[in-house]
Amino acid sequence: MSKSVQRIKESTLSTNLNESAHNLVRELAMACRKMSIYGAGHPQSARAVEKPFFVFGEIFAFKSVVNLNVRRGQLFVMNILLKESVFTQQVIQFLQAFDITGIVFDRSLSIQQLTTFLMNIVSRDSMSELSTALRESGGTSGDEPLQVNSELANSLFENRKMYRGDVSGDYSVRRLALDQLEGDLCHLARIQRASRRTLLQMAVDFRSSVLEYLLPERLAAFPPEEIRSTLKDLAQTINSGEADAQGTKDATNKYMAIFRLVEFHPDKNSIVEDLEDQPVSDPNLVENGIDPMSTTGALKLEVNTRIDNLVQDLFSTGNRDFNVVEFVDSFTRLLKTGQRPKAIEVVSRLIDFMGSSDSDQRQKSLNLLGAVFGELNLETDQSVLDATVDAIVERLESRRETYEYSELVSRLFDLCFSERQLELMSKLTRAMARRRVINGNVTVYDSMAVKKAFENISREDTVKLLVRSVIQATRDQVGCLKDIMVAIGTEEVALGLSRIISHPARPVRQFTLRTLAELGKSSLKVYSQILGDDAMFERPEGRREMPDEKYYVVRNSIFVLGSIQDPAGVSALRAHIGDTDVRVKREIISALEKIGGEDAVDCLMLMAEDELLEIREAAVIAIGLIGTPEAAPLLTDLARRMPGVSLKAVSALGKIGGDQAREFLCALLENPRDLYDTIGGRVSKDELRLATIRGLGRIGDSEAIGSLRSFQESRSGASKLFFKNSSVNKAITEILSRQ
Repeated sequence: MSKSVQRIKESTLSTNLNESAHNLVRELAMACRKMSIYGAGHPQSARAVEKPFFVFGEIFAFKSVVNLNVRRGQLFVMNILLKESVFTQQVIQFLQAFDITGIVFDRSLSIQQLTTFLMNIVSRDSMSELSTALRESGGTSGDEPLQVNSELANSLFENRKMYRGDVSGDYSVRRLALDQLEGDLCHLARIQRASRRTLLQMAVDFRSSVLEYLLPERLAAFPPEEIRSTLKDLAQTINSGEADAQGTKDATNKYMAIFRLVEFHPDKNSIVEDLEDQPVSDPNLVENGIDPMSTTGALKLEVNTRIDNLVQDLFSTGNRDFNVVEFVDSFTRLLKTGQRPKAIEVVSRLIDFMGSSDSDQRQKSLNLLGAVFGELNLETDQSVLDATVDAIVERLESRRETYEYSELVSRLFDLCFSERQLELMSKLTRAMARRRVINGNVTVYDSMAVKKAFENISREDTVKLLVRSVIQATRDQVGCLKDIMVAIGTEEVALGLSRIISHPARPVRQFTLRTLAELGKSSLKVYSQILGDDAMFERPEGRREMPDEKYYVVRNSIFVLGSIQDPAGVSALRAHIGDTDVRVKREIISALEKIGGEDAVDCLMLMAEDELLEIREAAVIAIGLIGTPEAAPLLTDLARRMPGVSLKAVSALGKIGGDQAREFLCALLENPRDLYDTIGGRVSKDELRLATIRGLGRIGDSEAIGSLRSFQESRSGASKLFFKNSSVNKAITEILSRQ
């Protein structure tokens, strides 16, 4: 099951989860019914399981898990009581057969695991066999795809609000999620930064993206005076010294958590105004290993404070000067004192300044980030680089980049490349590629920064290094390299890959061909130029075949044009359909068959008159595969003029169909003289008659079948008896039996 999270919008929050719950049970019941009839391996069963799986996918856009519970003969999904129906009753019966009272489906659920589960409850063998199947397909504890009668299944049902889905009401994502956000300020503060596991322990099963979106709305319901009063009471507890160490720590954590929530309140200023009695220590410092009372902690706190002051001074209004060396020194000390979370925070702030309306601030932050990149030691600072890439990708996807991002992205790309961070390079370039639309020969970017960044990273030296990396790459790296090259997608990449298209290592050749096929127009232009180079087709006088070293390049170039399936590639192929090397002709036919279209059929028609029978037959077969009824006159002409390909032409006519094809085949079957003139003694009458019958059978309309019946009825009794077991008689009998 995909784990991607859609961007939360107001429209998505109006999704009716009551309808989703009923739809899910309806599809589960149908899947069980079809599986009990057809069995687990039948295509009908497989298609039936896909439907509830897709419903799960829609719900998992909002929920971490989906719980299904049976209580007192009633079925609940996501704590929504379902209306009684044949579907709910059927699901209840299957579950009660195994004494199942609760199931939790996790968002990691795969369609294979869902199929295994449904197959086992339908078979109704035993609870032990069901448990074994669950362990094999997903498990029954922890964050497993599927849990039955687990503590979590019971907790989600017992510790949350119930809803009656059999009556009208508001069952939107907004309403149900806000219900789970009910509680005091401490409850909200705990939810704000809780992990997925902690949220489930709190019986909160909406995804964090939904909760974060709705948190300000729920917080706004608290009066500012209540929040301020709570903070003052906690501060009094912390500073009075009356509580023990654990009590002081708990109060401090609550204070800081609630204080972070204040950022979301519309009356933030009135809450924090003159709030003097704040705690003496920040639990975040303790969590990061900073104890102000220790020597080491004091040093960390000094570095922490120094970097904050520097950032504030550097980006204060009117400050046009800045000292890169001093900032880099402070940042390096931050890393050396082990404060990487703080380093990530600083980098994120600098990236935020990249979006400033002040061009000087944008340039300043760009210079500082470039200097910071040079100080990262990826043996210890990998998390900082990971977070930097994630932050930039997030801003690219939310369209918050400025023009300076072009330089920032290229610097980050170069850093990742120098450190062989291919996965990060792939993530970065794929995010950029999503800001580009290719329509025919026109490439449109919705961001000048992204366009400039692509120009920066597709330099010739960079492409050469990428191509060299392909040769040296491990199996785990080739996927990232392919993503990077396809995302860049320039002619420089296609040209660079052309240099290894005939590499002696088969995995390198396969990677190159697959990547080139996805580069589209860039590959089309480069490989059309290769085929347009007359020097590639030169060979010693009197020799029909070209040298192997040239042939391999030509062969692979033809293959790429076919894989792209762009009609524009036909022009480059057309120029060589008369080449004397039969291997080239075979490859061209294969490529034309992949490309398809009228121009490809025209080329194949020309090749159908080649001097070599092998090429003629291959061309006619290809026409039958990609041709349309409009090609029938050309094929009938070939059949009459070239007896050597008459069988293939007749077969092709049956495949392309149409009125003209049918008329020619009917005439061929009904008029022996036409049959004789066509074969010209080159093939047997029975072979051509059999091909004609099969062709009419493929066309299969009333006139074609009527012609076959007339032919069958016109044969004498002796002929029918004598040729009862002939291939012609068997073919007619089989075709007519299907009508």
